[in-house]
Parts: sequence; C-alpha cells; structure tokens
Amino acid sequence: MKILHIISQHPESTGSGIYLQNIIRLATAAGHQNFLVAGISGNKLPQLDCIKTQFCHFVHFERGVLNYTVPGMSDIMPYPSSIFGTLSPAQIDSYEREFGKAIELAVSDFSPDIIYSHHLWLVSAVARKLFPTIPMVTSCHSTDLRQFLQCPHLRNNVLPHCQKIDRILALSGDQADNIRQ
Repeated sequence: MKILHIISQHPESTGSGIYLQNIIRLATAAGHQNFLVAGISGNKLPQLDCIKTQFCHFVHFERGVLNYTVPGMSDIMPYPSSIFGTLSPAQIDSYEREFGKAIELAVSDFSPDIIYSHHLWLVSAVARKLFPTIPMVTSCHSTDLRQFLQCPHLRNNVLPHCQKIDRILALSGDQADNIRQ
C-alpha cells in the first residue's frame, strides 16, 4: 500500500512528529511505501531516519508567501512559531493554498492508496477537500480540538471537510466523545 502522510508542522520536534515517525517506521517494516508532506522553517530540512527526503514535499515557512513562522498546534512550540488565532485571513489563505499545492504535487507524484494526516485541523480539511475519493484517516492529538475551540473564526474551514474523513483515531474514549461533539 502507498501511504501519504501529512503533518502541518515540523515532523521531528513535537509529540505528533514522533508519533508520525513511528507510524512511518512501522508502515515501512510492514512493506508499505510512504511519502510525507510537512511544514518546515525556511530551508532547514528535518533530520528523519524513517524516510528519505526524496519521498517528501515540504511547505517552507519564513520565506515567499509564507513569510511568517510555522503555526503550531500548541501556542508554545519547541521552535519559533506562529499562533493560529493571530494569523490574518490572508495568512490563513496562503497557508491553505501552499499546503494544498504540496498535497496535490504529492498525490500526482506518488498516487497514494490512502492519506494519513495528523490533527483534525486546517491541513487535514484541505486534503479531504482536494481529494474526497482517496481514503483518509486522521489522528487527533487533542491540540487540534483546542485550536477548534480557540479559533471559532476558522471552524468553517475545518468542520465541513473533517466531517468527511473516513476514519479518525482518538487517543481515548473521552477524546472520541469530544470529537463527535
């Protein structure tokens, strides 16, 4: 199986990134092919031992139209980051557009059988909107639910598309209840 993995932030610096790396390692060990789309700062490529950079497309922040730091799923990240709640509408539009381009390129280059994204948030919504027929699973990491509550102005960007995700992985029964709500 060909799996397209998507994470909107640094894939090596957070709990979500470590989780992502372990999933890629396990998928590779099971004989699956993997491709990654991730957000990074500038030209600083992540140091990943689970996937070669030739099987990655990175969305570069701090340059070009994304001339601000990578927005973090938490308001305090282990690297310089922006806060979703303070981004302008133009920044949100460019964020969604640039991730959309990277996801489209990855789908064109890789032809995945499934999309595995992280966080029930903007980038997962973009992926679902662009590719409604590719099976998609998303891991919820709780920070996405927090962003949904803290950024009511972005809910219409998220909810209609994330509701169409085929499977959602929750960390607990309580979190599954929160996701349903």
